[in-house]
Amino acid sequence: MKQLILTLSCVLLTVALMAQPARVPVNEPATGGNNKPNNNTNTTIGGNTNTTTTYGSSGELKKYSDSEGRFTIGYPEDWTFNDHPDNAVIKITSPSEGSNDKFFQNVNLQIEQLSSGTTIESYVKTNVDAVKELVKNYREVSSMYFNRNGSRAYQIIYKGKYGDVDYEIQIKQLFALVNGKAYILTYVCKEDERDAFETTANKIFNSFKY
Repeated sequence: MKQLILTLSCVLLTVALMAQPARVPVNEPATGGNNKPNNNTNTTIGGNTNTTTTYGSSGELKKYSDSEGRFTIGYPEDWTFNDHPDNAVIKITSPSEGSNDKFFQNVNLQIEQLSSGTTIESYVKTNVDAVKELVKNYREVSSMYFNRNGSRAYQIIYKGKYGDVDYEIQIKQLFALVNGKAYILTYVCKEDERDAFETTANKIFNSFKY
């Protein structure tokens, strides 16, 4: 299965900063449960410990705590969790919907260190302008600035076609700039199919704390 990567240019023109590109994994085969932590486990990586615990008494979501203390996020046990994906900090992939399911929805997170003085408005504009150049038939569904976790954030949903694929995708992205870091949380789904995982993806977004 060909992996499609949507590359967003993150060069902030208002400050002398060459940012790392934020990449959005679009379509990748399911990897099974090998990368999915068990309940109440500690994983040691480079001397640090990532903690995964049951999220709430119902166990509906499990909670992942970043080893560097940058964020926490919840995810369903039947989704594949990967804390070592290419081009992202974490990636959470939906389960298969059957033998004919060739597209796997995913939530992924990128974190970028920024120079002082970077505003969320300039950061969002640079990224969205780059997306418009890369995505064919780009169409914005909704966008808004709002207060989240005590800081200003931005959320956008858009549709379009990327690369040589013959279908359109829909992308939901959350941007937040906190303590000199940019957090970009992304959900990718196929536009022309009923999205059975949208409600779950929204729960994952709502569980995200920084």
